Amino acid sequence: MKKYINFFIRFTVTALLVLYLFKKIEITQFLNVFVLINPFVFLFASLLYILSSYISTLRWKIFLQEKDLKISTLFSLYLIGSFFNNILPGIIGGDVVKILMIKEKTGIKKAIASVFMERYTGLFALLLISLIFFILFYNKIPKQIFLWIVPVSFFGFFVGTVCLMLISKIKFFQEFKDYIFSYTKKQILKGFFYSLIVQFIVIISVYVIFYGFKISISFFELCVFLPIIILISMLPISVSGIGVREWCFILFFGKSFGEPQVVAVSLLWFLSQAFASTVGGIEYLRFKKPLNVKKK
Repeated sequence: MKKYINFFIRFTVTALLVLYLFKKIEITQFLNVFVLINPFVFLFASLLYILSSYISTLRWKIFLQEKDLKISTLFSLYLIGSFFNNILPGIIGGDVVKILMIKEKTGIKKAIASVFMERYTGLFALLLISLIFFILFYNKIPKQIFLWIVPVSFFGFFVGTVCLMLISKIKFFQEFKDYIFSYTKKQILKGFFYSLIVQFIVIISVYVIFYGFKISISFFELCVFLPIIILISMLPISVSGIGVREWCFILFFGKSFGEPQVVAVSLLWFLSQAFASTVGGIEYLRFKKPLNVKKK
């Protein structure tokens, strides 16, 4: 019941954000911009999302350390997770689905640890990209108070890491931490390298969509602001970040490129991910049940 209540709250917040969004901008202007997109740009952005998912699967494989689980199987499970995140959001998250589908094979703690490290290195890479471009191009970035979210978020990431290590004294978290510390430096660095590739592919996909709308945006500016938009959109405020993401695009890019234009970019970016995620729905029909293979 608690899950359903939480979903209802998030759905309500999403609806209110979207309603207020289209009250603020002229919907006719938005539609006029939206229909101008080249369909090949949309398809290319969707393909980039699938490519990023495949590289994310390679990253997951590094931390899973399970020889019997092939890359092809994990890729299918990753797409299934994306399907639940983008197409069927709310009650159960994509990462939870992935954990449930491999826990019989790997054990619950190992499954959680692998997904955690996959996401942890991804988040670190995302924030690091934003911080580096923030430092390198600070003088060229439009000045606004929200710009300081970049270093604050990076600092908060390390504070959160320290806090996680402190609560690991609890038995379950202690065992969880043991799994985390069992990873070698080579595994972590390799996973981080894949994470950098994934995040740059995501940034490129949004850059391509801007280009598809004939909006000339600086790539380094996108490298600074997009990671923060992704981070804020990940907060459990709305369903799949809908509404929150669009308002963030207005906040960071609206003055430079126009509110209807950047909302169109944000929405098309989400739709390209959702479209690519439908492949995960097909894969889910194939699997349906967890991998009931006994752990060796």
